[in-house]
Amino acid sequence: MDRNVILAFVLSMAVFSAWLAWQEHVHGPARRAAAERAQQMEAAAPPKDAAEDALAVVPTPQPEVVRDAPRVALADETADVPLWHGEMENEVALAGLTNRGGVLSRWRLKHYFETPREEVNVELLDLTPAYEGVLTTSFEELGLGDLSRALYEVERSGDQETTFVLRRGGVVIRKTYRRTSDEYGFQLEIQVENLSQRVVAPRFELAWPVVTNERTDFTELALVALAEGEVTRELVAGIGRPGFFSRFTGDEDKGPTTLERDVEWGGIDLKYFSGLLLPDENASARVVIEPLEVGKAAALVMSMAAVELEPGQSAQQTFYCFFGPKEPKLLASVGRNLDLAINRGYSWVAPLTTFFGWALHTTHGFVPNYGLAIIVITVLVRLATWPIMARQMKSAERMRELMPRIKELQEKYKDDKQKQSEETFKLYRETGVNPLGGCLPMVLQLPVFIGLFFALQSSIDLRHAPFFLWINDLSTPATLFTLPGAGFPVRVLPILMGASMFAQQKMMPQTGMDPAQAKMMLFMMPGMMLVISYSFPSGLVLYWMVSNLLGIGHQLLVRRRMQSSSTA
Repeated sequence: MDRNVILAFVLSMAVFSAWLAWQEHVHGPARRAAAERAQQMEAAAPPKDAAEDALAVVPTPQPEVVRDAPRVALADETADVPLWHGEMENEVALAGLTNRGGVLSRWRLKHYFETPREEVNVELLDLTPAYEGVLTTSFEELGLGDLSRALYEVERSGDQETTFVLRRGGVVIRKTYRRTSDEYGFQLEIQVENLSQRVVAPRFELAWPVVTNERTDFTELALVALAEGEVTRELVAGIGRPGFFSRFTGDEDKGPTTLERDVEWGGIDLKYFSGLLLPDENASARVVIEPLEVGKAAALVMSMAAVELEPGQSAQQTFYCFFGPKEPKLLASVGRNLDLAINRGYSWVAPLTTFFGWALHTTHGFVPNYGLAIIVITVLVRLATWPIMARQMKSAERMRELMPRIKELQEKYKDDKQKQSEETFKLYRETGVNPLGGCLPMVLQLPVFIGLFFALQSSIDLRHAPFFLWINDLSTPATLFTLPGAGFPVRVLPILMGASMFAQQKMMPQTGMDPAQAKMMLFMMPGMMLVISYSFPSGLVLYWMVSNLLGIGHQLLVRRRMQSSSTA
């Protein structure tokens, strides 16, 4: 393998490792402190039966705010309320509501479907019976027990507004879901009125449980929050589990993630859709991301600072909720930095990701096929980086021409490695060849490649976008057929990409390696990338393959020109 490629790979891994170390330095102490607080709360809490543990979302630790108030049994003023399910809808979405906790139980997108065949609408809430809905309110700090599954009365209901009311122990709780002018948004207004003879202090805490499933849109299900200008995104399948590098660092932190400063929003994150909860702009919110069932279920809990209510007083909090596609213009129109919900990669590459996302959308306006649009963008990127690539390829060609003489030196001084190195570098000086001459151009290309990678990964434009024949969705791997009996999917694009990478690799000089090692690397690198790309979206593999083919053509052109100039 070319030492320039090796060096570029090492440099990229060094940057990645440094970024991971920085993340641990910034967030590690807060995570560990939150874990210790959670363990202390768990040790001090009274035991619960198994059924209650399975259904309850663990509340965020807060000081006791109810003074001299005995706990009131759940069977109270609203014990005879029947179970109710209703709907609110507009042209783009249908919301399901239930009075069991006064929660949102479903959210169907009318214009988005699970498959390109447009048979089943996308449901952004896919929960199990243990977690019937989202935006649950336990209000345990009121001393009335866990109210997250209490049956509310339906005070009024309709397509534009639904209000639930719960009366317990002299406290009246109202939850009002109200449509807004935003097609994919609504307001949740929560009011607590204290008609008792004691002081209460509600926190207005909302819990958002999520459960993993096998549906395509949920393969990257995560909980996400924006705090202090930085997005925290945690895959649900990994919440509560030690990280990959913990086996080396010894960090077994399984505690919750707590965000307490400048929280702007939080919610669920899918590859192409989001469900986000935004507190009032003047409110100070706190977010905790915690496991419910490790590897299967987790919850995001958003709470406000406790509001002390004397007898006869009331207080309310208003939240804005967005459930919809991660379309840049749509999110930007809502404001509150919702566009940061789109995963554009590392902060230093986000501008490139944004640019390439815009370029893809704009190109599609002239080329009405996203597969062809990707090819056009790949060609334009190659043209833009032509001078840099030409320099790298010329350096590779000069190294290839020197290979016979280098091999002679290796054979002549095979028993004296020091002399072999001295004579090799002497040859480099005499011929003016820099063995690392092609390294810098490759490093400069990395941000472009990473920006394109995230743009193609995150662009909702590619979702269900066809290319040709069997490639009917550029956002997923394209399977030509499945081997009978084995169930193994045969995917042509990754195979062609691996073959193009093999051809490109074969054109590069294998300096500093014995023949056996060079032959092994010739097959190993394309084989490894074939395995990695086998589960990549078709659009990304298409870009990679076309880029390799253009690189091969460019290399042949540079070689022909250099041979012509040397014989002239």
